[in-house]
Amino acid sequence: MSKIKGFTLIELIIVVIIFSIVSYLVITTLKTTTNKIVTPDKFREFFSPDITFYLLRDKIISDKKINIKLLNPVVYDKNLEQIEFKRYGDKNVLFKYELKNGIQNSYILECNSGIFVFKPLQTIKVKSLEEAKQILTMKNFIPESGSFYK
Repeated sequence: MSKIKGFTLIELIIVVIIFSIVSYLVITTLKTTTNKIVTPDKFREFFSPDITFYLLRDKIISDKKINIKLLNPVVYDKNLEQIEFKRYGDKNVLFKYELKNGIQNSYILECNSGIFVFKPLQTIKVKSLEEAKQILTMKNFIPESGSFYK
């Protein structure tokens, strides 16, 4: 007959302590990332895979706790025509961001942080509205440099 050896009490206590420390570290790092102010070029990183939020004049409406700062956002389509969002209740919506299964809508955002081109799988910061229009209308845009390869 073979002898079956179980764990000792000390081994089990050590495993519980290690599991508790790892859990604590994971929870504290999640709290620190949600307190950072998120810029438009980092929306996909922080809010993936799904989020929808509305920026009103005096508050942000979202199902998740988010911290963003967008002053005077203006959203354009590929023809540089300003996009007007539907009202949220009785208030005007200044900006609406929607990310479903990691895919976002395509448009150009001009705000205090700069000009950003939102394409379905990436967000690109550009210097001018003309450059943004050119990037948004390109069908096969392949970046040559930047943070896309990191």
